[in-house]
Amino acid sequence: MDSNLTPKQQKRQQEREIIDEYHKLVTEEALEPLYQSFKKWKSGSLPYFELTELIHLFHKKNQEIYKDFTYNDHKELVLLAKLKLSRLSEDDIKENKRLLEFWGFEDRATE
Repeated sequence: MDSNLTPKQQKRQQEREIIDEYHKLVTEEALEPLYQSFKKWKSGSLPYFELTELIHLFHKKNQEIYKDFTYNDHKELVLLAKLKLSRLSEDDIKENKRLLEFWGFEDRATE
């Protein structure tokens, strides 16, 4: 991380890195089934017209991913990324308890 950045800029950079890592995870999870379909098509076990339909479905899914990462509240997106990447801090949990519970998070530390 660049030491010339202010603490606020450093925090923002860390958040961007977390969001980028989460975006990569979500996109790769969506791409994996398509990749497997390409392999089936190449081996002859999947007709080309089914593959083209799967490509179309992936494209629609990727548009949803784009919208999720472009139009959602930045703070919520960072929190969701931390949740999915298992990087929630105690402060994150304490400050966002209700939202995290809504997303299905269970704080094991309080059990």
